[in-house]
Amino acid sequence: MTQHNGGDMFMPHGYCFLWKPGVLWLHVLSDAGIVLAYSGIPLVLLYILHKRRDLPFQGVFALFGAFILLCGFTHLLNIWVLWHPDYYFEGVIKALTAIASIATLIALIVRIPVALRLPSPRQLAETNAKLADLYQQSQEQGRAALSVVLDNVTDGIITIDERGHIESFNAACAQMFGYSADEVTGRSIAILIPEPDQKPHEGFVQDYLGAGAFSREMTGRRKDGRKFPLDLSVSDYQLGGRTYYIGILRDITRAKQAEAARERLLKRLTDSNTELERFAYVASHDMQEPLRMMLNFSQIVAHDYADKLDDDGREYLKIIGDSAWRMRDMVQDLLEYARMGREGLTIGEVDMQVEINHVLENLRQLILDSGAEITSDPLPKLQGNAVQIMRLFQNLIANAIKYQPEGRTPVIHIAAAEGGAYWQFSVTDNGLGIDEAFIEQIFEPFRRLHNWESIKGSGLGLAVCKRIVENHGGRIWVESRMGEGSRFHISIAKSLRLAPEPASYQGA
Repeated sequence: MTQHNGGDMFMPHGYCFLWKPGVLWLHVLSDAGIVLAYSGIPLVLLYILHKRRDLPFQGVFALFGAFILLCGFTHLLNIWVLWHPDYYFEGVIKALTAIASIATLIALIVRIPVALRLPSPRQLAETNAKLADLYQQSQEQGRAALSVVLDNVTDGIITIDERGHIESFNAACAQMFGYSADEVTGRSIAILIPEPDQKPHEGFVQDYLGAGAFSREMTGRRKDGRKFPLDLSVSDYQLGGRTYYIGILRDITRAKQAEAARERLLKRLTDSNTELERFAYVASHDMQEPLRMMLNFSQIVAHDYADKLDDDGREYLKIIGDSAWRMRDMVQDLLEYARMGREGLTIGEVDMQVEINHVLENLRQLILDSGAEITSDPLPKLQGNAVQIMRLFQNLIANAIKYQPEGRTPVIHIAAAEGGAYWQFSVTDNGLGIDEAFIEQIFEPFRRLHNWESIKGSGLGLAVCKRIVENHGGRIWVESRMGEGSRFHISIAKSLRLAPEPASYQGA
């Protein structure tokens, strides 16, 4: 069976199963079961929403029901296309399912802050029970007992009657608004709300009265007229045949200030990253072109005018060429450092033994020239970016070979061990060592402890190492003695979602 769609001939999906009844009916019955379940779930959700109209986030329920229903329809089409190759129609249904699923995800993420701020039913029920019990006693005793309860909670608690007049006002509310309880009891709740916000608040309350409870952010007004943000949760209760409302208030001024500070910091970081990207562009294009011209023309002059230059001229020309090469290396290293961020990091399984073998192959000539002896423990497989992990150990091993006293054969050992949620590595050498005063500074960009003529380099190698390790959720630090060598410690998180700091880094 085939179908002609837009010039393309498609075969029914059953051909993939060679029309074998056992496989064919296994898929038919499985998909039919899923269709049945996915059709029933939206009906259950619809029944719950019908019976509980007070439930919040009804839109999310509706989106989720639509998403489940479309998922069921895709499985129904899986049965259909076994005999009828309507793949375009199946693709349209899958696209609608994708849209519904993404919309559901966005709706859930947007409502997370509101859901987390909702008071628990138990909290509201306990407060209502306490109030109802107190009001059953004499009015004076009830007021006294209620005052004790309300004045010993950190959140503001206020009760109002059906007319919107304040019945009680605890100590936290008094501190929050600047009024005493006597000043506000019996007065309208409007005195605590700024003029422009009174009508919108009244409309919001009317919309949600009878829903049992609601929560929202609003603006309060202090006695001196100053406005401030607060979080309000409201529920109603019955007492003596009358309806009362209890509000739990929390001053969120500090939270708003912290949020604004985070937004400012985020903007500064975004601006900083933008400037860094601009610089990287300049470094990769505008800065490198003049360097290429300097290198090319210095080589042309050295080749075409060698017989016309004296010894000093040739020496000066060599200095120009060497400086241009050095500048080019610095620009390229800086460009790599700037681009080596966490975004876009491809994570997969990394066989450390394979990567160390790649490093040894890349450094083969340097190892042969120096006679370096390099050994390692059995190395594990871990999760990470293979290219960055290789670059990390290549930088450390190359440094261990280069930074050696004259005439000494480099001896380097790579160790590995498990350390809880982290892999712990170390690279130990017998090189020059590092002065204790510079232990923390060596990971800073362009920080060099030797002049370029004695040991060539841009001063970015260890800064790149630090960024790679941070990209992998870990730390890097060093122990060293002058003249005795160094040991670089690296911790790499087994899972890049881990947040705790490696214990072995403490005090390093």
